[in-house]
Amino acid sequence: MTLAFLPKAQADEPLLGVYGENSMERVLAFEKWLGRPVDVILCTIDFHQWENYRYSDWLSNTVYGARGKRRLVYDVPIIINGASYAEAKTGAYDEHWKCLAETIVANNPGDYEIVIRPSHEMNGEWFAWGVGGSREAMIPDFIASWQRFHGVFRGVQGGSRFRMSFSVSEGASDPRPMWPGDAYVDLVGYDLYWKPKSMGGEGWETEDPVEAWKLRATNGYNEWCVSGMLAFAKAKGKPFQIDEWGVWGPNAAPFVEGMAAFLKEHGVRSHTYWNSNSGYPGELDSRGNEWPKTVDAFKSAFGKATPVKKPAAEQ
Repeated sequence: MTLAFLPKAQADEPLLGVYGENSMERVLAFEKWLGRPVDVILCTIDFHQWENYRYSDWLSNTVYGARGKRRLVYDVPIIINGASYAEAKTGAYDEHWKCLAETIVANNPGDYEIVIRPSHEMNGEWFAWGVGGSREAMIPDFIASWQRFHGVFRGVQGGSRFRMSFSVSEGASDPRPMWPGDAYVDLVGYDLYWKPKSMGGEGWETEDPVEAWKLRATNGYNEWCVSGMLAFAKAKGKPFQIDEWGVWGPNAAPFVEGMAAFLKEHGVRSHTYWNSNSGYPGELDSRGNEWPKTVDAFKSAFGKATPVKKPAAEQ
């Protein structure tokens, strides 16, 4: 099978992604602001009702039907509100997973790979599907459920196209004991956000962006910081990617530059910027006057007018 995302040896830079609140309009606005197209769009599957969860048509076609060659990356919780891993591992939700998998394949015609983030940030406890913190006793059920979920998704017609990202978050429990097994994971992903105290709300860390990046790059906070999970991915023989990242404030330029250098130095497969104020106030395309240095740093690092990468079969 020919896959769309080229091996790093053939790509000049990491794939660029954006999260824009399940809105094509916002994706296009981000691209216009940045001066280049994105390669991938992060989108989220409903986790409130199975009825909404089962079908991606509204997202793949109604929202992103005009996406062209941009590829969708799907956040897919293994369980939703009111569900449990104890039930999931028994097959109680197989039909929901199967229906969703089939609709995703149907709405992404071609033979390119389709990246899924099952129960992303599972090492936290802020989502219904998290098994970090006080929920660590659920880890064995989570692992069994992931393995079953993997089998259902891969089992549908065209399911060999799915690539599963073990997508974890900083600021949460050690995700390594949650690893579902080498045969059940294709990519290792990481979510990170600079949250200086002056941000308010969830802000908690140093105001110095240089120090903030250095602490992550040297495992200064814990052994599963970004560099620790990069090493974990290499040990597992899996590509590493930044599934979500964001910055806040007028002084974040050194953090952006640190990220850009890290991506280049380590041949990271992709990175997706959280251009939204939902969940984390990281939107950049509306803050040129408010955060000029931060915005300029981002544009300088990632705003090159490079074309969307084409599937190998189309080159």
